[in-house]
Amino acid sequence: MKIRKLRHLASVCAAILVLNQSYLGIGNKHRASSVSVPQNELAWFPFVPADEELTAMTPAPPSIQIRSSNYLIRKDGERVLAHRVYSGYRNGLVFIIESYKAGHPQNLWGPLLENADTSAVFERDLAFDGVTARQYRSTYSSRYATYTRHLLRFATKEHVYFLTLVTLEETNPFVDRFLSSLRRRRPADRVTPIAKQSSENIPGDVFNGNEVTRKAIIVWKPEPTYTAEARAHQVVGTVILQAILAANGDVASVTVTQGLKDGLTESAIDAAQNIRFFPAEKDGKPVSQPMRLEYNFNLF
Repeated sequence: MKIRKLRHLASVCAAILVLNQSYLGIGNKHRASSVSVPQNELAWFPFVPADEELTAMTPAPPSIQIRSSNYLIRKDGERVLAHRVYSGYRNGLVFIIESYKAGHPQNLWGPLLENADTSAVFERDLAFDGVTARQYRSTYSSRYATYTRHLLRFATKEHVYFLTLVTLEETNPFVDRFLSSLRRRRPADRVTPIAKQSSENIPGDVFNGNEVTRKAIIVWKPEPTYTAEARAHQVVGTVILQAILAANGDVASVTVTQGLKDGLTESAIDAAQNIRFFPAEKDGKPVSQPMRLEYNFNLF
């Protein structure tokens, strides 16, 4: 009887060991490497930035570019008190959130729409938490692919928001997932810190443009800001950078080939790190690609 119980106990332990090995990928490399998590099951991140009236869920932690503040878009117009741009990329979705803070945000509509995409076609009104947003769509063709921009524009008590979601597909479920997560900021919401993007992480190998099947497609290239010191000293010229457009959608390993003083080099680096793009592909897989970037600073 004791021998039979011991054999049964050994069989149970062996079964548990095999199960744990399969779960952890030990002793079964082929099965572990073939398991893929469906994209719609991947974790998204809460986006609750400080001094904003908007919250959302994003597929990646966004970076932030702080633009000029306390300026006029149009002479004698409404003053922009703060201008920030939050952006990121994961799993085929580029997202950009432009925030303009003003005493009377409705007065910014005219000046902002003068520079808006005039080819965009109205799709629908989207309502959430008492806010009515207008959604548009436009299609762009580059040398390497055609992509779709989904645009959302709305105003809150203190801000005007322009959201841009970019996909290579005409329809992408992540767009609706992002839009359905939008809501107004509530007092109980805890601010999520915006971490500075690491410029050193380069996933995978780096391939030159002539080695890839499809080159990286830049869909958002923000301009650098002109520092007050550079304006005062009338500094002009070009900043030249070398960077890696990484396979995960980040801009990595930014180095300076030619710089300028009074903070213009740092401003160019900040702009470069906030470029958004679809990574290059080699044989159907995303890869990293080097890129030369130039930023011209001129006083008018």
